[in-house]
Amino acid sequence: MKKQKTRNICRKICCVTFGLFICSLLVQMYISNITALKGKDFQYLHHEKDALEKDLALLKFEDAQLSSLEFVELKAGELGFVELTEPLLSVSSPSLASVATQ
Repeated sequence: MKKQKTRNICRKICCVTFGLFICSLLVQMYISNITALKGKDFQYLHHEKDALEKDLALLKFEDAQLSSLEFVELKAGELGFVELTEPLLSVSSPSLASVATQ
């Protein structure tokens, strides 16, 4: 009788231990799956960041080209502006007395 109770207790302990082992395996698989998915998301976002940085560098280069003095002078010539040949006449600001009389 005592051996039977001991065997029953051992079987129960063995079943509980096996159940805990299976549960721990499932939890580990679930956690590793979540980690793997986050790793893929991280790689995707890293590639997106690289692409955006390349686009930003290209835009900065274009901005530097378009704002260069050489480009501005070329576009001004295309729009019909001519180079300054005579000095500008300076116009003095009106004095307060002449403004008051007008």
